[in-house]
Amino acid sequence: MVRIKQEDSPEEKETPKAKPPIIKEAGSPKVRPAKGQGLKIFVGIVVLLLIGFAGAQAIMQYAGGESLLSKFLPLGTTVLKGEEEGRVNLAILGYPGDPNYDGPQLTDTLMVASLSTEAEGKNILLSIPRDLYVEVQNYGGTKINSVFEIGEREFKNGPQTLETTLSDTLGIPIHYCLSVDFAGFEKLIDELGGVTVTVDKDLYDAEYPDGKGGYELVDIKAGTYKMDGATALKYARSRQSTSDFDRAARQQKILFAIKEKAQSLNLFSLPAKALALYDILKDHLVTDATWREIEKALKLFAGIESSQITTRVFDDSPSGLLYGTRVDEQYVLKPVGDDYSILQTSITKMLAGEEEEAIKPEPLKIEVLNGTYVQGLAAKVAAELREDGHTITLIGNNSTRGVTQTTVYDLTAGEKASEIAKLAVSLDAQLSNEKAESKTGAEARVVLGSDAAS
Repeated sequence: MVRIKQEDSPEEKETPKAKPPIIKEAGSPKVRPAKGQGLKIFVGIVVLLLIGFAGAQAIMQYAGGESLLSKFLPLGTTVLKGEEEGRVNLAILGYPGDPNYDGPQLTDTLMVASLSTEAEGKNILLSIPRDLYVEVQNYGGTKINSVFEIGEREFKNGPQTLETTLSDTLGIPIHYCLSVDFAGFEKLIDELGGVTVTVDKDLYDAEYPDGKGGYELVDIKAGTYKMDGATALKYARSRQSTSDFDRAARQQKILFAIKEKAQSLNLFSLPAKALALYDILKDHLVTDATWREIEKALKLFAGIESSQITTRVFDDSPSGLLYGTRVDEQYVLKPVGDDYSILQTSITKMLAGEEEEAIKPEPLKIEVLNGTYVQGLAAKVAAELREDGHTITLIGNNSTRGVTQTTVYDLTAGEKASEIAKLAVSLDAQLSNEKAESKTGAEARVVLGSDAAS
């Protein structure tokens, strides 16, 4: 069930209609209170107002609503989690929410924003790939995209389960979780009047899910657009013709576009506007933050220029921190060397403003076999691999020719799985699960396909 933290959720309450004022006719006598009666009447009115206010308070508290008094307290009385330590960390999720989609509660988008409460502090926005393999307390290993759903189903608390899992994985406390379903995402952008997005390269996807069991075409040419909610959702979600990591970068771009549009509308500085927008979106949100915390977090976010936010997408590129592998026959991403501390160290350096050194794949001993009829292809690729620091133990022709897809084989029985997976990524090759051995002392075998010649 979609919800906001109940003890502090803004609800519209029906206020009793005041009786119309009595308008005296012209020339009617003025009635003056007796001496001393004016003060008594004033005190009586104040007492009645306080009693009425207290009664309304009691009703709302009993109903689980937000305290009326909190509406009139200065925003400064609200202290965000992490604020006293100088940093507020927020998990931002997007998920289908519609039963017509496969996995309606599986996380489609996951970002972590770490915002400094100090003017000179570092601010970062991380995109976490949905295939990242993590351990969930009292449950076991799974992909990060299913943690929220597991938390809702098993522990009746999706936000807390995700926060704890992310904290354990990334090494930083996650103070809040805010998730929005696809319908809410579209409504948000439409209510803002659309967002301006610059598309860097053409996006073509003939298999974009239409939510009805079929597909529709997404064809967005490079250029600058004012996108409505439906278009922005397609731009953020499409992945058939691109990678999940490209998609994560597009999602960050959409988030910044939303921020810029909201800022131009003074949404962050006018609580009434934000409250009206919340009222429209409340059925599409799940969060463990109170309304006052959301309002203060928005003000914090508004004070940070987009140029002051460092973005990062954790990926499996040759210099990236992740590699692809399989767990229980399911494709997942793990940190290089299965060492999650490298993710934590990366975040620590980002927050400290330190330069990160690109991870260089560990040199491997490699056999290079030509699976095509293109002469000299194996020697050419072998020379490139030597330049990257690898040792070539064999150059030759594969026993089978006419191969179309370049394939990399692990000859170490998994001992160097992450390094060999990185090699496959660098060659844009598929990684074989077949067991293979070598007589040349090689740790990996590369069988070149016709795709390597293009």
